[in-house]
Amino acid sequence: MIRPPIVEPDVHLRPAFHNIKKVGETMVISRRQADTIIHNLRSVVHEDINIISNEGIIVSSTDTSRVGDTHAGARMVVETKKPLEIEYDGQYEGALRGINLPVFYEGDLVAVVGITGEVDTIRQFSKVIVTMSEILIKEHFLNRQKEFKRENNRVIMELITKDKFNPDVVKMKMDELGYDNVDYYHFAVCELSNFDQHNIDLANRIYNSFEKRLHMYDLLARKESKYLLLSQTPKRQTLIEDLHKIKQYIENKYKVEFTIGISEKITAFDNMYTAYQQANMIVDLDIHNGQGNIVAFDASSLDFFFQAIPDYLRQEFARNVLNGLDAEEIQRMRELIREYVTHNGSLSACAKALYIHKNTLQYRLNRIASISGYNPRNLKDLIVLYVALSLQR
Repeated sequence: MIRPPIVEPDVHLRPAFHNIKKVGETMVISRRQADTIIHNLRSVVHEDINIISNEGIIVSSTDTSRVGDTHAGARMVVETKKPLEIEYDGQYEGALRGINLPVFYEGDLVAVVGITGEVDTIRQFSKVIVTMSEILIKEHFLNRQKEFKRENNRVIMELITKDKFNPDVVKMKMDELGYDNVDYYHFAVCELSNFDQHNIDLANRIYNSFEKRLHMYDLLARKESKYLLLSQTPKRQTLIEDLHKIKQYIENKYKVEFTIGISEKITAFDNMYTAYQQANMIVDLDIHNGQGNIVAFDASSLDFFFQAIPDYLRQEFARNVLNGLDAEEIQRMRELIREYVTHNGSLSACAKALYIHKNTLQYRLNRIASISGYNPRNLKDLIVLYVALSLQR
């Protein structure tokens, strides 16, 4: 005689799954996941344990000889969605005595856990076994969804950042994947300085830390040493403050250094590629790269203007002006001209900033005029030198 089911899974003990979105996948427990569940359940019960699919096939078992066998008792559990106690071996085809328990995910029955042994002994562990199984399954599907989301993000970012940006294709792909493409306001590029791209474990841990601290629908992807972010934060100052907190946390925890570039506000979907270029330009500029700053794009900045000039034109202009000067001379000249411009041509203020005597500064300015042919004290020549030294980077 079969005893009536005594222990039903307590709905209040089940993890809350209602926030998990099913992304069109069938609820199937893999052999690897089933093995993990069994391994964890062994800490609670030391009897033989089976994980059985909705088709009544044993997917994993502590008794490996039973894997792949049909279990008619589990089929009964699938039909009734209730626990089943089996009094003796063979009472159901392919079943041994014990208890078989339904395991749910978001209200759907996804597997049956079977425990072989004396029913009275096993019964006391039933609730714990069901709860543990559902927690492990939740973790499995959360990880699957995280991987699914990251892959979607990677695909969308690749479409946005490629040279031949096609807004219609990106829109279509975002619609297909359920992204609302009108709610993104800024693009940010976060670059790790001196980062080993082959350190996959560290890259993933940084990604996890980043992802946990973003808004739910922000779009994050990794590209080599850079993390690309499409943000739903409307105000750029708010985004800067948020990224500053994330940056501090990651740098302190992982002993790395971030440089972050943030675009102007995205006013139209077609501007997403431009926003990416703006943010990426910041981290690529030598004046910022490696300094661990958070810099917002400013269209009025000469540095960004210079960067927008084609490389061959930049190099040709710099080469013509600085012809014959070696790298060390150019670097010394750059430092002096930068301070000279910063202090509006004031010899006293510039000399003080460089920790040199005013006469030494005058000598160096004269030397620049001598070796370059451009006199820094002449405004027109100073502009030419400043531009050439900026472009030469």
